[in-house]
Amino acid sequence: MIRARTAFLLYAALAVLAFLTLKGKPLTLALIIVLAIAAKTYVDHVRRRL
Repeated sequence: MIRARTAFLLYAALAVLAFLTLKGKPLTLALIIVLAIAAKTYVDHVRRRL
């Protein structure tokens, strides 16, 4: 299993690639999906630290 830091770096890379290749509504949708997955990862990371 990868660590949260690695996951966030991969999410950032995915967001940059989406930003460079997509325009308009597909870009918005891709960024919403990436942000939702990143938020889920963050919540899981915080829960495991407790």
